[in-house]
Amino acid sequence: MSIIHGLAFRVFPLKNILLGGIIASVISCSFTAEEISTDPAIKLRFSADTIFFDTIFSEIPSISRRLKVYNDYNQTVRIAKIEFNNPNSPYSLTVNGIQGTAFNNTQLLANDSMLVFLEANISDRDSLSPYVVEDQLKFITNGNQQEISVFSWGQDANYLKDSILASNTTWQAGKPYVIFDNILIDSLCTLNIGPGARIFSHPGSNIYVKGSIKVNGTRENRIIFMNDRFDGNYANSPGQWGGIVFLEGSKNNLFQYADIRNGQIGIWLGTPDKDTLADLVLENSIIENMSESAVLAFTADLEMTNCLLDNTGQLTFGGLAGGNYILKHNTIANYAFGFFKSQPAVAITDQLELSDGTNLAAPVSLIMQNNIVWGISNDEISLLNESGNDFTIDMLNNLLKTNDPAFVGFNNITNQDPQFTNPGNFDYLPETSSPAIDAGASLNIFIDLRGNARSNTPDIGAYEIQ
Repeated sequence: MSIIHGLAFRVFPLKNILLGGIIASVISCSFTAEEISTDPAIKLRFSADTIFFDTIFSEIPSISRRLKVYNDYNQTVRIAKIEFNNPNSPYSLTVNGIQGTAFNNTQLLANDSMLVFLEANISDRDSLSPYVVEDQLKFITNGNQQEISVFSWGQDANYLKDSILASNTTWQAGKPYVIFDNILIDSLCTLNIGPGARIFSHPGSNIYVKGSIKVNGTRENRIIFMNDRFDGNYANSPGQWGGIVFLEGSKNNLFQYADIRNGQIGIWLGTPDKDTLADLVLENSIIENMSESAVLAFTADLEMTNCLLDNTGQLTFGGLAGGNYILKHNTIANYAFGFFKSQPAVAITDQLELSDGTNLAAPVSLIMQNNIVWGISNDEISLLNESGNDFTIDMLNNLLKTNDPAFVGFNNITNQDPQFTNPGNFDYLPETSSPAIDAGASLNIFIDLRGNARSNTPDIGAYEIQ
């Protein structure tokens, strides 16, 4: 028994030695992976060599940009410094969930990676033109310095927040105008906007017009109304701001060579009155990529010439509850890119049911000549005479997507594809084989949306093919 006990006694420590050797081996391997390398040849790998922010308004924080940092080695590395070359850099960092401008002794495990977030907050430089804002983000590891370029365009601006324009005001080219919340053009006041001016609106912001607005762009210097974020996907995302809202009593409004993009409703015209004079004249303008509508008018008087209205979530053009509408040489198209489409591109009605169950109703006078109305639905134009009011229609030489036989004749072309060049890229110029070419009536409108001369037998729509 003692021998057996002796053997047992001897065997037991042997197993411990073997097991201990295995554990030591495992621990040794683990320590190797976690051991911090001091090799000066080690270099980090990055997801990009340049971080670009596009144009950023001064005093408004940017979106975050991401930089991924990789350690491709089998040992942990200690990044001695992560910082910008400029100690007063307008850029800031978030590393491992902590915000700051510089970080010391950041460890990155073997064969691992980490995310670095960068933001920009640029100070006003009192510059009329955009300016370059550049810095270098440096990583120092074992004495080895690597740099990532960080680059953006800065843009100073005139900022307006919850403002009332209580006297005649002029906005010009140069510093853009950035609107927070809303502005109101008061009654008896006019906002004049000169060629090349740029107006950018924050989410939820609207321009309310109780007086008048004169938007006087030119072919060479168009006027821009759009969202205040246009980097990355923001450039073509609809619904990023409200729109331009004309209130009752507003009159003598003019838009020439204006581009209105990426809002909810581009033009909301609620200006009922007793005359038939145009409350708003729209010429040579583009209103597109709206989450709801490009133009909605309610018992209003509107003239629209040489305009492109496209890509909306609901009606592209609506004349509701009556009104007087003169539409000549316009292209109204809705392929509903990014939307679920349930409404026609154009609807004109003589009444509108309100949320409380009551109806607004008034006569309709509609002149439509040389327009394209097109989209992906079978019927892209709807005229509804439901209240018994007068409903006067003059429709000649239009190209229409419709199955309604009432539109056949009067030199209208129905259900023939206008052959737009590239609607997905907001290019609604018809191809040279389009049925719209030379199919219009001469209306003494001598130039098209681009400022090109029209022929004696003009093309239907906003564009004249040269």
